[in-house]
Amino acid sequence: SSYTVTPEIAAQGRDCFAATLMKPVRAQRLQEVLRGLLTRSEKSRMTVLAGVTQAERPLALSHPLRILLAEDNPVNQKVARRMLEKLGYDVQVAGNGLEAVAASIAAPVDVILMDVQMPEMDGIAATRRIHETMSRASRPYIIALTANAMTEDRDACLAAGMDAFLSKPMQIAQLREALRAAALRRQAA
Repeated sequence: SSYTVTPEIAAQGRDCFAATLMKPVRAQRLQEVLRGLLTRSEKSRMTVLAGVTQAERPLALSHPLRILLAEDNPVNQKVARRMLEKLGYDVQVAGNGLEAVAASIAAPVDVILMDVQMPEMDGIAATRRIHETMSRASRPYIIALTANAMTEDRDACLAAGMDAFLSKPMQIAQLREALRAAALRRQAA
């Protein structure tokens, strides 16, 4: 079964459990944790209570964000949603640009992962509409998602007001860095 670790759940877990492991559990990490739990020295106990390493810890714990995925392709939606869940995020999905604009106005979001080519309204038009209807302070950080990785495509996305650009197929490491940049920018604002 799959579940999302929210900051609240993680905080409760630290009080209730001696250690926490993120799936998939690696054999070496499991052995280290068990060894630490079985040893009674205070030093090893404190190491185990630290839980997971920074690399294993979901990004959402250190950088909580409300995320909207604007993507029309069901397979791409599923892949992106799974990546975001691995990073600890819940995600709201919009199937086209019109839905993305409506959703971002109806309920504040911090980040929109915006597919560039969608029916009804493409990502560039949706970004322009968001910029027209929302103040700079309330506007989400918009990350373009496109299979077109040409410089002209990137420039068109940035000119429309998108803040960052990710090529498809999306890699989790690139997504993590883009969300980290979004969170840092939101904190600085």
